[in-house]
Amino acid sequence: MKRRNFLKLSAGLIGSSMLSGCAGFFASYRAELASTSPLDNSRFEEQIWLGKPFWANRLQDWRRIGNELQCTREGKSFEARTVSLLTRQLNNTLQSARLKATVRNLTPGKEGFCGFLLGIGKGELTAKGAALAQRAGGVNGGIIAAFDSSGKLSFRQFDDENKSLEFTTINRDLFSLNQYQDGSSITLDCQLDPTDANHFDIRLAAIDSATGQELGFGVLHNVAADKLHGGISLLSSSNPYKNGARWGFSNIETGGEKITENNRNSLGPVMGCMYTVNKHELRMTCQLMPVNLDIIKQLRLEFKSENEQRWRAGASGVIEDGFVAKFSLNNWDYLSTYQYRIVDDAAPDTTLYSGLVAKDPQNSKEFKIALYSCIIPTSKSLDNTNYTRLIAKERDIGRYTKDNILFPHTELVENGAFHEPDMYVFCGDQYYETYPTRYGRDTKDAKLDTLYKWYLWYWAFAHRIKDKPTIILADDHDVLQGNLWGNSGENSDMPKEADGGFKWDKDLVRMIYRIQHGHNPEPYDATPIKYDIPVAYAAFEYGGVSFAIVEDRKFKSPPDYKADKLNTTGELLGERQEAFLKDWQTMHPGKPKICITASIWGSPQTDKNGHPLIDHDSNGYPADGRKRAVKLVSDANALVIAGDQHLGLLAYQGIDNYDDGSLFFAGPASAAFWQRWFEPAVQLPNQRNNDKNTGDFIDSFGNKMRVLAVANPKVSHQDFAEQNNSWGKFLADRMLKSEGYGIIKVNHQQQHYQLECWEWNTNPATGKQFAGWPYVKNFN
Repeated sequence: MKRRNFLKLSAGLIGSSMLSGCAGFFASYRAELASTSPLDNSRFEEQIWLGKPFWANRLQDWRRIGNELQCTREGKSFEARTVSLLTRQLNNTLQSARLKATVRNLTPGKEGFCGFLLGIGKGELTAKGAALAQRAGGVNGGIIAAFDSSGKLSFRQFDDENKSLEFTTINRDLFSLNQYQDGSSITLDCQLDPTDANHFDIRLAAIDSATGQELGFGVLHNVAADKLHGGISLLSSSNPYKNGARWGFSNIETGGEKITENNRNSLGPVMGCMYTVNKHELRMTCQLMPVNLDIIKQLRLEFKSENEQRWRAGASGVIEDGFVAKFSLNNWDYLSTYQYRIVDDAAPDTTLYSGLVAKDPQNSKEFKIALYSCIIPTSKSLDNTNYTRLIAKERDIGRYTKDNILFPHTELVENGAFHEPDMYVFCGDQYYETYPTRYGRDTKDAKLDTLYKWYLWYWAFAHRIKDKPTIILADDHDVLQGNLWGNSGENSDMPKEADGGFKWDKDLVRMIYRIQHGHNPEPYDATPIKYDIPVAYAAFEYGGVSFAIVEDRKFKSPPDYKADKLNTTGELLGERQEAFLKDWQTMHPGKPKICITASIWGSPQTDKNGHPLIDHDSNGYPADGRKRAVKLVSDANALVIAGDQHLGLLAYQGIDNYDDGSLFFAGPASAAFWQRWFEPAVQLPNQRNNDKNTGDFIDSFGNKMRVLAVANPKVSHQDFAEQNNSWGKFLADRMLKSEGYGIIKVNHQQQHYQLECWEWNTNPATGKQFAGWPYVKNFN
C-alpha cells in the first residue's frame, strides 16, 4: 500500500481493536521511517544549563538532570515553557523529517500537555531568533504536535495571534491511549512526510518507552509546506490560564533530509569573552552559561603568537557569581597580536573558547570605534498575550516575524562590522527589564532572569567582540531600574527610584557590574560606594587615543522636584569623578581625548508643542553639577560619546555660551521602545545646513547648547501625541523609529574626528547616513 493512502486510512483508526487488527500495516509503515540520531549523549549532574544544542525559555524555568530536561515552572501565566533545538531547523525541502523524545509528566495528577513545536518563524527568523518562541502563539508561531496528561494525542495551533493562549486543537483528538498511566514514560515519535508539492502530513505516535509497543497515533493531513519551515522546540505547558503539569524530556533524536543540522549554532559552556588592553595591562572576562560549579570551578587563559606552536600560560580565574571568570595580566605585549583560548583547569587539553587579542595600532592608522546603546531583543514583550497598535500609523506586528523578533540583530551587528571597527563601545542599557519577558528583578530567580536577558545581548555580539577591545558601561536599565540617581549608594533602602540609590538586591547589583564591567580597564580609584557596589570610572590609552570612562549616574543626586529647576544644585559626576577628570586633563600628553559616558550632559528634548521638556532623568539635571562636568571635559579638549536618550544627536554643550563646551555625540538607540524628539517650536538661531531641528537651544534646566544634527523618529511628536492612548511614548514599529549605531573615526594623519550615524538596516557600502552626518571635528 502506498504511504499516502496508508496515512489517510490510518487517520480513521480510532479504536484499539482496529489498531491491533492493522498491526501489519504499522510494521510496514515503521520500516519506512527516516532514521534518527541523538542531539546530545551527555549526562550531566544537575545544572541549569541544558547543554550545547539547547536554549531554555527561560533559564530559571528548566534544569537538566542526567539526560533529562525538566521544566521547573508551573502556575498560570507560565504556559508553553520551551526549549529550542538550536542545532536543528526545518528547511523548505519536500523531504521527510522525524523527531523523537521520551516524555513524562513530572507532576502526575496535574493537567497539561507537552510535545514538539514545529516551524517557528516560517523560515523568516534565524535559528537564534526562532529560539525565543514561548508562552503565547502568534503569526508564524508554528504547530504543536502534542501529548497531554489524559493520554491523548493532538495537533494544536501556535500561530493564532487572536487566540494566542488557547492552543486550539486543529482537528479532533486523534487517539486516546487506553494503556497510558499518568506519569509513565512515553516516547513521542513525530514524522513529517510530503504528500504533494505544497503539503505535508504529520504523524505523531506514542510508544511505551519500556516495551517499545506503539500505543496509538494521530495524523494531521494537508499541512501547508510553508508552515513547516523554521525552528523546532520542545514544549511543556499547563492548560491555558491554569496551574498544571510540568514535563520532562530525554533521549531527544532527529533525522530526515528536511531537518538541517548546523552544529555551529550550538551554545556553551562559554557564551563569550570580552577584553581591554591598556598598554601592558590586559583584562578579560569569560562569560559562561549556568554550568554546574562543582564540575567547572576554575578557568585558565592561554595565549600564543601566530609563530608559536605551544600555548603560553596566562592567568587563572575562579568562576564568580554570575558565572563569569576574570583574568588580568600586567606584562602584556600590547604591540603584538596574540591568539587566546580558554580552558578548564581540570581539563586543560580541551579548548572551551578562542579568539584574538589585537595589537594596539597606536597612531599608525585611522582608528575606528563602533558605538551602540539601548538594545531590546523584541519589539513587544513575549509575555503579552495580545498585540495592539500603539498609534494608528504603526503596522501590525506579528509575534514571530522579523518586525517583532529583533534578536540576534543581524543587520545591526553586521552593518556595524562592515566598518571594521578597532574597538566596540556599549554605553548603556544592554538590556531592559521586561524584554523579551516580564520583570524578574524581585523574584527568587532574579539573577537567572537577569542573566537570561544579558545572554541575549552577549549572544548577538559575541562573535564580533571576542577579537576586539570592548568597553561596557552599565546604565539604569542594566541595574533593572527605569531611572537611576545613584547618590553614591545612599538611600538605597528607600522605596522609590526618585529617593536615590539602587533599589534591588545589592548582591544582584554587584553581580551585574561584575559581568558587565569586569573586563574594563582598572578603575582610577577602585574604592566601592555604599553597599560595596564597585565603580568603573577609569583612564586608558589605546589606538593613539587617551580615553576616560565616566559613570554619570552612579554618584548623581536624586531629583528635587520642588526646587527652582533653573537654579538646581547637586552632583552629576560627584567629587571623586570630578577630581579624576581634572587629573585626566594632563594624562597621555599629545594624544586626542575621548570621554565615554552613558548620557549626553544636557536635556535636548522637546515636548509635543516643541517646548523644552522637563526630564530629571536626563543629565541636564542638576544644572550646576552638569556645568562643572562639561567644563572639566572641555578643559581636557575632549570629544564626548554617549547614548541613552534613544535620540541620535550631535551638540556642543555650552558652559556660559552655546558652544564653548565640548562636542557631544549621542549615538541613536540600537533598538528601543521609548521615543524622544528634538523639534523646536520656533526657529532657532545659528542653525546648521538650514535644518529646522538645529541651532542654539536652552533646555528646561537652563543649560545652553548648540545642536548640530538630530535623528528624530520618523513620526513627529505632535502626530504621535494625537494618536497615543498609552501613558508612555512607546513605539513598536521599527519603520517609524530612527535606530542604529555610531562610528567614530580618529584620523591621526589629518588630526580630526569623523563622526558617523547609521541606521540599523542601511547598507554602509551604498547607503546614506542620517541627515546631518558625517561631521568632522578637528582635534584642536
